[in-house]
Amino acid sequence: MLSSRKKFAQKVCLTASLLLATSGVVAVLQSAAPASPVPAAAAPATVARQALRPISIVPGVVGPGAKPHNANTTKWAVTTKYGAAKAGKTVKLQRQSGASWVVVAKSKIDKRGYALFAVASPSRTSPVTYRIYGPGGATASASTSLWGSDEDWTEQFSGTALNSAYWSHRQTDYEPLSRRTCAKASPRAVKVSQGTAKLSVIIDKSRSGYCKPPKVSNPAKIYGKFRWRLQANIGTDDKHSFLYGVAAARIKFQPLQGQHASFWLQPDDPDTSRTTGHEIDAIEWFGKGVPNGGLTSFAYAPSRLGKKYGIGNKGWVPNPDQFLMNQTDEWYKRYHVFSVEWSPLAYIFRIDGKETGRIPASKITGNGALGTASTPEYPILSILCSDYELAKLPDPEEKHLPQTMSVDWVKTWQNPAFITPDPPVTAAP
Repeated sequence: MLSSRKKFAQKVCLTASLLLATSGVVAVLQSAAPASPVPAAAAPATVARQALRPISIVPGVVGPGAKPHNANTTKWAVTTKYGAAKAGKTVKLQRQSGASWVVVAKSKIDKRGYALFAVASPSRTSPVTYRIYGPGGATASASTSLWGSDEDWTEQFSGTALNSAYWSHRQTDYEPLSRRTCAKASPRAVKVSQGTAKLSVIIDKSRSGYCKPPKVSNPAKIYGKFRWRLQANIGTDDKHSFLYGVAAARIKFQPLQGQHASFWLQPDDPDTSRTTGHEIDAIEWFGKGVPNGGLTSFAYAPSRLGKKYGIGNKGWVPNPDQFLMNQTDEWYKRYHVFSVEWSPLAYIFRIDGKETGRIPASKITGNGALGTASTPEYPILSILCSDYELAKLPDPEEKHLPQTMSVDWVKTWQNPAFITPDPPVTAAP
């Protein structure tokens, strides 16, 4: 949990990364020698007379690939948005060097109008300042020092067992009221090895017979007859939470429908879930072959029986294939970093640094209150079997189970702008 000695500022100016974070085409920094420096004062006069285009730096959210890797080396995103009319235009990433700007990478604005560069994870003691030079001149600048505090938290799943100092198993009973009649969470469905956590749905061999979940629309009828299952549901409640910042997880999903895998947040204090806490679904995956592409991002405000808010078309990530590495990539073949940036202004959802959608605070009116969640929340990883989706797993069940999501790492970055330092301790007279 957050230290009880830390208190969060209620009113504080937002950093540029929270106010106007956007994303687009990934351009990894080149290892070649940088181009000639550009004088810091070289921006056109027309730019100087108007507000500079905003830029965002988002920590550790760019990391597609086939194998696990260290969370602390995952690339950061430097990004801005131009608009679709500028698609195809060249943009340059510039790093400040004294009074000059050095070009360190080039890319093109993508079809959606975004420019995004993936940069190496910086040192806390040696921050880097970047800007993007493109149509209309240079953007505003931003420093990697916007991120990094003692409240940042990383889980890399080292060892051969789930770290009980970080994680607890959630909802280990059957939950018919939640429409999960046939499966319950179990430690047997979670394995840790080779730097990854493997969360699975498996047959519960300790139970004989079949589960017959009733349909919601007509309880006299059933969805079918299914083997009893064990599922995975782990969270850091009472162990780690944060308020405002970025939560990210590098995940390779299960291939099939019949269960859905998720990375999400819930309020640390159950009482706040009825008021200021939200359920924040950074990503949900429903399996290949789903008509809308299989990926969703939502917020429920407040989290307990709250109104459902989603990105895109009712929460579905629009055209999700555009966020894959190439035509041979699939969400169940390679790892991808799924993240949510949470501030008082919005929830911003990303895949490998590319923005998939956002939910502005101005749109959230749950329980008569405006805005995003304003209480500490904790990360959750799960792969769950809802009654309505059980029949979507092909027969025979024994042949197609287990279905497994592999999690390389989970990390949260607390935004330092929302931490008030402890007051100095004064010795007693």
